[in-house]
Amino acid sequence: MNILFRYIFREFARVSFMVMAGIIVMYLCVSFLREADELIRLKATLPQVVAYFLYSVPSMVGQALPFAALIGTLLSLGNLSRHQEITAMRASGVSLFTMIMPVLIGGFLISLLGFLNNEVIMPDYTARATYIKNVVLQKKQQRAVFQQRRLWLRGPDNSIANIELVAPDRNEMVGVNIYKLNPDFSVRERISAKRLVWEQDGWKLRQSEKFVPAGESISIRSADGEVYNIVDRPEDMSMIVKSSEEMNFQELWDYVRKLKSSGYKAVRYEVDLHGKIAYPFASLLMVMIATPFSISRVRSSGTARGIALSVLIAAIYWALMSGGRALGLSGALPPVEAAWLANGAFAAVAVVEIVRMQRSM
Repeated sequence: MNILFRYIFREFARVSFMVMAGIIVMYLCVSFLREADELIRLKATLPQVVAYFLYSVPSMVGQALPFAALIGTLLSLGNLSRHQEITAMRASGVSLFTMIMPVLIGGFLISLLGFLNNEVIMPDYTARATYIKNVVLQKKQQRAVFQQRRLWLRGPDNSIANIELVAPDRNEMVGVNIYKLNPDFSVRERISAKRLVWEQDGWKLRQSEKFVPAGESISIRSADGEVYNIVDRPEDMSMIVKSSEEMNFQELWDYVRKLKSSGYKAVRYEVDLHGKIAYPFASLLMVMIATPFSISRVRSSGTARGIALSVLIAAIYWALMSGGRALGLSGALPPVEAAWLANGAFAAVAVVEIVRMQRSM
């Protein structure tokens, strides 16, 4: 690793880190102002507020990394170009590839950081932030436990329910086992049901059997039609079932596989699944597309124009990503193409611009 590589890489990393810190501070300020009234109404203490926003930081980092890489590239390489350092390097025989390699490696490392954040840090921290808001502050009852990717819930009448799968619309549960307990925690009744369906303002068992101990024997009969209100309404499942942000790639992959094998449409979760890989790569693509702009077109402009260009590029990417997601959810595009639409478009433009820059220099 020569001096020139370290110099360019250090400038890129320094600017990107500063931009990243600024974006996170802005996110925190906006989030606090948006939620301040509710936090005051819930009488949240200072430690609770601090913990809630700290646990929200990884989610903010995941969203902000590509834009930090974009602005970091435009400003760092733009500064080199405006100060004629790029011209001096070219006059000394330094190839274009050598000049842009440090920022490309930096973009790849940021993409890797984004992927690790999405897989290791963000799911757990997002779940903790949700717990603080729903259980600690809003005093909602914590009734769910996840174990080996299965859901355990405390139910009514001193019972425990084990659920294999919750349908995407939250109106049906599959693979339900209910254990009704005596005060001494012995099982007084067990129900095994293939489905628990929301019908006529209640959760009703379908394709079920009830096992009731009777002395040394066990009585078996159907439990179809019996009401077992595990939650009051399907909407309440949102605080019990994990969201896509609270699942890593493997968990979301397993959930999609279970949904499809059970005959449910999993388009929304398939789009989110592929997005968990596609979005972290946006950091590298932002560096690739910003490189020719920063070297070729920001020579005589200042920082303000570089930031304005960053906002424009970010807005275009966000529009393409949102449009691709909408097309995927509507079924107009397959989930893979929907998740990678923005990345594909930006990769094509980046390659064309880099080739054009190489020819012009």
